[in-house]
Amino acid sequence: MEALKVCGLSDKGMVRQNNEDYFGWYLPGDSGLGRWGSLFAVSDGVGGSAAGEIASAEAVNVLLQEYYFGDFAEKIPDRLKSAFQKTSLHIYDLSMSHDSARNMKCTLSTLLLKQNRFFVTHAGDSKIMLLRDNDLIQLTKDHNLVGKLMRLGLISAEEARTHPNKNVLLKAVGDGPLLLPDFYSGLSRPGDLFCMITDGILEHATREELRSFLIERGSSEEALGELVAELNRRGGHDNMTILTVLVNSV
Repeated sequence: MEALKVCGLSDKGMVRQNNEDYFGWYLPGDSGLGRWGSLFAVSDGVGGSAAGEIASAEAVNVLLQEYYFGDFAEKIPDRLKSAFQKTSLHIYDLSMSHDSARNMKCTLSTLLLKQNRFFVTHAGDSKIMLLRDNDLIQLTKDHNLVGKLMRLGLISAEEARTHPNKNVLLKAVGDGPLLLPDFYSGLSRPGDLFCMITDGILEHATREELRSFLIERGSSEEALGELVAELNRRGGHDNMTILTVLVNSV
């Protein structure tokens, strides 16, 4: 049995013309890069900004390239943060140097697994969650207006789902030449299921529905296809991406 089982699916939904979501990962295995662990990333091009589709793909691919091959510190937390900042600068430079990509931005959420540790870097309102002991815990903080209002106790989770300004981001990759992402770390254990999603997944489903689905149906490619099909039947108003990583052993 492989130590990690990875499944992912991205869908443009029923309304959008393009899919501005993007995801990717790298499992180095026993190669010389194995000392850096396995890295997973999800990104959502900011709606309404130019070239969001390009921004999300560039962010994920540059992040993976920089993390494994960039000339950064040996310590994983420092290396992750440096690769993230280099990626953000790359997106910002693209947006400033090409008229067609002016002001393009994206969310970027990354998960690194190495032995029994996990490391998260994050900017935006995509989410990284952990299903453990049948509890679905959100590991990231939403960098959007409704997330801030919820943390202040001004609106409820249900009100946030239908808030007229729910898509207003307060932090995104490409905002400026310097971005300080959120950083979290913790211990992983066999049976953990990490779930990385863009905001379209919870457009037509509650967090409790997502938790129940992952517990009852699992995270196979077939199961994720069933989930996205159901969300499309409910309207599919946004692009949807879900990437799951099941920890079989550490």
